Amino acid sequence: MNQIKSLAGQTLVYGMGTIVPRILNYLLLTPFYTRIFAEPEYGKFTKLYAYSAFFIVLLTFGTETSFFRYAKKYAQKTVFSNAFFFIIVTTLLSSTYVFFNINEITEFLNVDGAKTIVLIVLGIVLTDILTSLPFARLRFENRARHFSILKIINVLLNIGFNVFFLYLLPKIQHIEFFQSIYSPSFTYGYAFLSNLLANGITLLILLPTYQFSFRNIDFKIIGVMLLYSYPIVLSGLAGMINDVGDKIFLDFFIEDNFEGNYAIGVYGANYKIATLMIIFIQMFKYAAEPFFFRISDQSDHKQIYAQVTKTFVYTGLLIFIGIIGYIDLFKYFIDVEYRVGLNIVPFVLLGNFFFGVFYNVSIWYKITDKTRFGMYFTFVGATITILLNALLVPKYGYMGAAIATLACFVSMALINIIVGHKQYTIPYEWKKMGTIFSFTVTLAAFFWIFRSNNLFYSLLLGTLII
Repeated sequence: MNQIKSLAGQTLVYGMGTIVPRILNYLLLTPFYTRIFAEPEYGKFTKLYAYSAFFIVLLTFGTETSFFRYAKKYAQKTVFSNAFFFIIVTTLLSSTYVFFNINEITEFLNVDGAKTIVLIVLGIVLTDILTSLPFARLRFENRARHFSILKIINVLLNIGFNVFFLYLLPKIQHIEFFQSIYSPSFTYGYAFLSNLLANGITLLILLPTYQFSFRNIDFKIIGVMLLYSYPIVLSGLAGMINDVGDKIFLDFFIEDNFEGNYAIGVYGANYKIATLMIIFIQMFKYAAEPFFFRISDQSDHKQIYAQVTKTFVYTGLLIFIGIIGYIDLFKYFIDVEYRVGLNIVPFVLLGNFFFGVFYNVSIWYKITDKTRFGMYFTFVGATITILLNALLVPKYGYMGAAIATLACFVSMALINIIVGHKQYTIPYEWKKMGTIFSFTVTLAAFFWIFRSNNLFYSLLLGTLII
């Protein structure tokens, strides 16, 4: 129990570096963007971030997880140097490819020839990748406070640059000095530029903490790390299909380019309402992964894993019912133009909840070095995502994408639970958790059917079910 309390404490500290930035983005940038970007600009903005997620997973190549795995086996500085050397090579190669194929890439992305914006997004991807290992090392060393402070600095810089470029600059652009840096047509490009500048400053702050030395390069160690991480990468790419592919599939399966970008914008804006669930899962992951590995050699580690999962499920369901119960407050975080898609919120909330369950029960194949199973499960989810999007999006639009998201994560969690029970039995209390889940979803469905257009009565009923 003390160790679970320790994990909860670490989760809260990491939450300061995850929940505070996400909440600041949620409270400030989401209302700001949905009110300042006309459709289909917000759709293009959402789509480019979705593509960037794929490249971050591909180019980091699972180096964070392999760093956690081998930092105890080899010298930590040696593992860091070898992982970082691999990252440098991949970033140089990818940058060269994008630069020489920028025209074809811009046309493929359907962003009206915005070459400069695509290059800025590439810069965001590269700076995210170059800071990933230093942040992983802070997590491994339990320097959660340092980690959180840097994450908060990053988001405050991002918000500050956004306010300058999108709010202040249009008001002072008549001044000669600012005329050269202001372009009314650049619009959502300024949001990406703000992110890039914030990442660049964060990278500079992290430079003194890098522990890289060419003398520590050992291609045998790199080979061992890559063999361990390649299933994680493949499952990560498939996971990106499950996580952000819905935004991209809307573009593919809706024939009209304008309508596709419009649907992505509506879907992406309402998906943001599920941010609190996503924040909870992210902050839990930051604390849980190193924690799970650290206790893997304890005699009672299976009991601890089961208790952690039960605590996660109860907390996740509370967040789910809290957002549903107060949906008529949360909807004000997006502009009225986007609220037409509010019905996707229960689906994406539950989908992300099941992704959190999947992550919890995935520990069995990570500590037994059977990471290929993670790849199998995620490929199943990706297949379901692609098939259901292809079937549902042409007919139901973004609602079809939401249903596909839920079906994907439910399937992944269930398959992982079944296989994991046979391969590495952990005493999870599924009957008790299933009962609470069923009760919670029933309450949520009751509320959604009978919620009132009157805000007072809606909040009253929401409070009662919570």
